[in-house]
Amino acid sequence: MNTARNLYISPLQSDLLDLFRWVAAFLVVIEHLRSLMFAEYGAQDGLGLVGKLFYFFTGFGHSAVMVFFVMSGFLVGGKVLERLAQGGFNWQKYGVDRISRLYAVYVLALLLGGTLDWLGYHYFNQPGLYDQHFPGRIAVINHDFHKNLTAPIFAVNLAMCQTILGPVFGSNGPLWSLANEFWYYLAGPLLFMMFFTRRTGIQMIGGIGLVGIIWFLPASILIYSLVWLLGAALYFANRRAVIPLWLSLVLFAASFALARLQWVTIPFLADFLIGITFALVINSAAGADRRLPGHGWSRTTAGFSYSVYLCHFPFLALALSVLFQEHWIGFREPPTSRLAAVFFLVLLLAYVWCFLISLATERQTPRIRAWINERLMFRAGLQKE
Repeated sequence: MNTARNLYISPLQSDLLDLFRWVAAFLVVIEHLRSLMFAEYGAQDGLGLVGKLFYFFTGFGHSAVMVFFVMSGFLVGGKVLERLAQGGFNWQKYGVDRISRLYAVYVLALLLGGTLDWLGYHYFNQPGLYDQHFPGRIAVINHDFHKNLTAPIFAVNLAMCQTILGPVFGSNGPLWSLANEFWYYLAGPLLFMMFFTRRTGIQMIGGIGLVGIIWFLPASILIYSLVWLLGAALYFANRRAVIPLWLSLVLFAASFALARLQWVTIPFLADFLIGITFALVINSAAGADRRLPGHGWSRTTAGFSYSVYLCHFPFLALALSVLFQEHWIGFREPPTSRLAAVFFLVLLLAYVWCFLISLATERQTPRIRAWINERLMFRAGLQKE
């Protein structure tokens, strides 16, 4: 393996990653909010062009998760491949980096989400959202929120085993993909160790560990790991662009439209098309030094997108339950200008909530990482003494 190969992220790639990070989180949030507030598309008569476009562009939440998987594979998996190539991969450093990144927000997201769900069930459950008396389907949410507020389910989620050993905690359905991410972070290095190291012992350890993970994980997580690996594979093609950026963006938009219109009926194929075309978008910016307009703003909003993803749904559920109980507005209504105004108000409040959480969590990730490293060094010093 060429030890001179580096995972150089160009300025344009960095800007695109920031842009798509916050856009993907935004698409997830607005799909969930629209699913709660507005009547289903099929139940509407006489929708105008604006209404049809609103329903169309608020239905990309699942597709946006594929974008997250590719970005994660590129940034995390690509860095692992780089360090393996240079002989500098260290499990302890890697583990501290990943755990501090994931759990800095995750622990508080579970606690706050559970608290909001408990309040909603006991004091604001008139619309029946918390005990599945709510009419219709909500994106990613098809379970009794209250029954999932238990200590065992909390423990399952804390161990990143939601959807594997149990359901998501409370109402926070978006947490399904976080379990995927966690296990990709563990399985990726084991897989790469099998193929990109020459030490037989390390290859055997990687193989045994990978077999155990494959046995443990359900098929859906294993299938989506291929989307994550698409991002990691960009490491090998990150020296030059394969196609122009404009063409990759057109293909990416087309894959999103195909998925939204459900023209691709083969299971998982639409998700793979999104993964492939977004990987092309990242590759198309390889080596480009130009910057995107507004890149500073994108970086700021991307800086708390992880908090947005983890913390938005319990807040939306409670805020709308309070609105409904106090003002009889906010759930499964036909589109009106009044409902649209409430939609944007709740959306703004959700972002304020998530931003405030990020100040105490996501923004503190470097400090948390440093604190963990200090504890590990202190323990290692004691062991030597």
